Amino acid sequence: LGFRPLTSRTCFVARLANMLVYTTVMTTVFSYVPIVAFFVRHGVAVGLAALVAIYASSTATALTMAALYGWLVRTVGPDRLKRTLSYVQFIFSFFVYGGYFALSRVFQVGVMTQVELPKSPWLLMLPPVWFASYVEIAAGRTSALEIVPALVSLAALIGLTAVLGGKLSLEYADRLAALTTVAAPVVRSRSRLPAWLFTRDEARAAALLIRSQFRNDLRFRMGVLTILPLTIVYLLMGVHDGGIGDPFERSETGHGMSLVTMAVFMFPTMLKINLVRSETYRASWIFFTTPADHARVVRASKDILVVMFLLPYLAVVGGLLAWFTTNILHLAVHLLVIALTSHLVLQIVTFVEPELPFSKPLVKGSASSKLFVVMFVVMTTATVLPFVAPFVYQSAVATVMFIGMLAIVSVAIDRITQLRVKAQTAGLEFQG
Repeated sequence: LGFRPLTSRTCFVARLANMLVYTTVMTTVFSYVPIVAFFVRHGVAVGLAALVAIYASSTATALTMAALYGWLVRTVGPDRLKRTLSYVQFIFSFFVYGGYFALSRVFQVGVMTQVELPKSPWLLMLPPVWFASYVEIAAGRTSALEIVPALVSLAALIGLTAVLGGKLSLEYADRLAALTTVAAPVVRSRSRLPAWLFTRDEARAAALLIRSQFRNDLRFRMGVLTILPLTIVYLLMGVHDGGIGDPFERSETGHGMSLVTMAVFMFPTMLKINLVRSETYRASWIFFTTPADHARVVRASKDILVVMFLLPYLAVVGGLLAWFTTNILHLAVHLLVIALTSHLVLQIVTFVEPELPFSKPLVKGSASSKLFVVMFVVMTTATVLPFVAPFVYQSAVATVMFIGMLAIVSVAIDRITQLRVKAQTAGLEFQG
């Protein structure tokens, strides 16, 4: 839109409207049940007040983030903004995943009925209290402790609107131009892929592409690394709920191994989702203008994900579990089973959606229904496996037969996948 006769403020308002529509939809999804409860339990007046309070607080949060983003552009600069935001997102992911863990352990059933939170001047410093005062006013409480916070919330909304409608909106076009034209710094490294690894043709090209994308594409890197905080949180939850224990023994109390296994099984699907979509999808024209075999690129990409990401991740998980387990040898056998099963999951995901790497644009909610079905099956398998494992590990013969069965199934799916990938990739088109 840069070359069209649009003012900076018009572009900014359009972008802000897009953000507010998206956040409003998400707010509705998360809050419609509490709003209905307010109407049913406390009447129409309180229900309407709760409705206004929830949407006003959501709008204030969105406007605050927009103002904060504008401040970061001025302070950090456009060339470092994405990198800074990516690392902030990665750090906060520990708090997001860990927050569910902490709250679910602190606030057990019945605890909230015993919690008292007396209103004090210190409590009024919290912005959520400002908007919650709408409900209290509608319920008939009209002291200064309710009126003042409500006025402060209105002042905050007016102030945020003034900030966003002033200098920030006037400078938006210039900042957008700076963000879209600045050259991203390329992370260079002397290390190269070993000569014996992915040595020829499409496999070598795909390996170099994925490795370089991981180094220079922060979105892809953070999408891959997001599994680490999730794994650590699941590990802590497992230790808290009864321990990791010996995977060869049946545990009636702890399900720590089940939680960690769930994170491991989710990783291949996350890898595949992040591998396909990218901001640099227009560069995938090279796949369609060179004599590259698309089927070989897709199959090689799966193998590269296994070698570059899945196996190192399993090594990290094994190191963490080794600290808590009671038998290292049994853990090694169990990790072998998990590795074969994870590879099987990646094969199935590749079979479901055989796509070229980084060849599709980023779209909100782009994961297909097929992948959601795969994810559901994977999570169910991860939950059941630790309980079934002791029966599989009851003898060396049963263990070897089970590992052999996984290997045979993997080879069979690989053969089937080759045929499907070859058929599907023949109809792929450039989307840039």
